[in-house]
Amino acid sequence: MKSIVAAGFALALVGCTTFSAQPDPSRFFTLSAQSQGEESTEKRSIRAPALSLGIGPVTLPGYLDRQEIVTRIAQNQVRLSEYDRWAEPLEEGVARVVSQNVASILRAERITSYPWPIDRKPLYQIELEVLRFETNNAQEAHLAARWTLRHTRKKDLVRYRDTRLSRPAGERSTAAFIAALSEVLGDLSRQIAQAIEEMDGKSQ
Repeated sequence: MKSIVAAGFALALVGCTTFSAQPDPSRFFTLSAQSQGEESTEKRSIRAPALSLGIGPVTLPGYLDRQEIVTRIAQNQVRLSEYDRWAEPLEEGVARVVSQNVASILRAERITSYPWPIDRKPLYQIELEVLRFETNNAQEAHLAARWTLRHTRKKDLVRYRDTRLSRPAGERSTAAFIAALSEVLGDLSRQIAQAIEEMDGKSQ
């Protein structure tokens, strides 16, 4: 009888060891806004703080609209990271970073994310369709996007752009890949800011 009890106790210990909670190996990453130099901000229009900007909607292809970080390994093949995740929905992260970048470049104080209240419609709206946003095996970050800039009070002032940008990641690590993706968003933000300045000049 004692041997049976001992055997049962041993099995219980093995079961506890087997099914005990294991540490979660997942790692979570966020995109980051780019700092702008003082020289560039000093050259911006003095009207910039009065500009009201709306970012969105931002749309993503289905293969990017997920928590796992995606790496392209062939023209028609991607790999989903087993452990590396976005800490926020990628659509929200892209909108957040572009908003922060453009606001910093133009020194604008009024930035609104889509959807906004009907009584707080911004003067300029940037719609962004992301077509590609990932790194590859060559340690490069790539962004392909279509974006539209609208003057919401002057229907004839609309700009449509296709953008393709890339940046080297520098090293093979997820942190370096995310930094490079943040940099290509910075490059896109500068294009958008320049288009806003040009449109703002024509609207006066």
